Amino acid sequence: MKVVIVGNGPASACAVEAFRSVDKESEIVVLSDEEFPTYAPNCMENVIRRDISDEALFYKGGEAFYEKYKVDFRPNSEVVRIDNKRKVVITKKGEEISYDKCLLAAGAYAFVPPIEGINLKRITTAKTLKDALQIREWIEKGEVKKAVIVGGGPIGVEDAETLRHLGIEVSLIEIFDRLLPKMLDHEMGRIYSQTLEKNTGIKIFLEHQVVAFHGKDRVEAVEVKRRGSDKSFFLETDMVIVSTGVRPRTYLVEGTDIEIHVDKDLGRPIGGILVNEYQQTSDPDVFAAGDIASGIDAWGNHRWIALFPPAQQSGYVAGFNMAGRRVRNTGLVDYNAVKTRSVTAGSGGLFEDAEESITVEKGNYLVKVFLSEGKVRGYQFVGIPDKTHLNTHNPLIKVLWKEALSDKGIGLEASGVLFHTFLKVNRQLTPITKRALENLIIRALSNPASEVPLYEPL
Repeated sequence: MKVVIVGNGPASACAVEAFRSVDKESEIVVLSDEEFPTYAPNCMENVIRRDISDEALFYKGGEAFYEKYKVDFRPNSEVVRIDNKRKVVITKKGEEISYDKCLLAAGAYAFVPPIEGINLKRITTAKTLKDALQIREWIEKGEVKKAVIVGGGPIGVEDAETLRHLGIEVSLIEIFDRLLPKMLDHEMGRIYSQTLEKNTGIKIFLEHQVVAFHGKDRVEAVEVKRRGSDKSFFLETDMVIVSTGVRPRTYLVEGTDIEIHVDKDLGRPIGGILVNEYQQTSDPDVFAAGDIASGIDAWGNHRWIALFPPAQQSGYVAGFNMAGRRVRNTGLVDYNAVKTRSVTAGSGGLFEDAEESITVEKGNYLVKVFLSEGKVRGYQFVGIPDKTHLNTHNPLIKVLWKEALSDKGIGLEASGVLFHTFLKVNRQLTPITKRALENLIIRALSNPASEVPLYEPL
């Protein structure tokens, strides 16, 4: 059997591991549009700061991963579409690669709105490793003193705080009335936004939108206006990071009978490629996992969840099933933590249809748990971590002007509250688990032992 995997992110890597645990001999071809081996996609701000080791960044072992699992890894091989009737995938170079089983795990791409001046130099996204390395190069060369971030979601916020900690003057523009609008409700989002601005000096423009980018060759200014206003103003800048969300690469199945996630009432796409609990698409020989797919969540609904942990989970399920071991996905949950050091935030599950909520405040942390029929439906948290100081072992300190960094370290990142467990097993909030909430059980979402943090505890 020949298995072709389109994409090289966490879903792809986990699928390889699962497949090889069952089938040791079948041919596996992994096609990637990037030049790098599998890397941690949620650590791009760490790459910009130089506070992550290669071992942590290339968390599956780099090139050795493909040797270990006998994978024909083909970098710089972008796939543009699949022809599932002929059972081939077609690359940008025109090559056709046949398969017996195919996994679409090409993820999502950064959405860049068609704003006037968007093609000026030094306007970039921060989605890929190539993006992060380019941003770091501009900073280390001293070319960036001012930066504008467009979009106040997790990536935009993490990048804004990272640049501010590196001594750069940062402005952040968000069209909604709060930062992290998909993660936090109005109350928690307002608290987070105010605290981040106060603790970092980032200039946050809520309910504002970009009118145009200006400059002769590279970007020099961003024209901004308040939502609903006709008056605009200008922010001088040396760099713009556009962080206005991502879109699944559903174009890979255009022209086929493979179904995508569509709102049946409105007749428009609302997610990725539709899969069942075994990660199969409407074509049983084509699977999809990760950010490209709309899978089944913990409550039995199809949802598009473009996050690292669900990508890994769905990748393992797809890998087992392609190898012939029938494994059902127990349900995806969207949980996410923003890795900022000044003020942290995170959330998981659903909030809109909750019947009640419980709020716990302890020290510098505020946690809200949402309940339906007494069961945990979702959670949100905001908190200010302990103070820190610069870590002189970080190599970036040797490159940048130390005085510009001396007063920017305000706190280590905290991480997610261990409540997605309750979401996945549909647990009641018992007196014991309520006490756990009140004592703020904390769970690490990364591996600090593998990192060289920019800041360390005082």
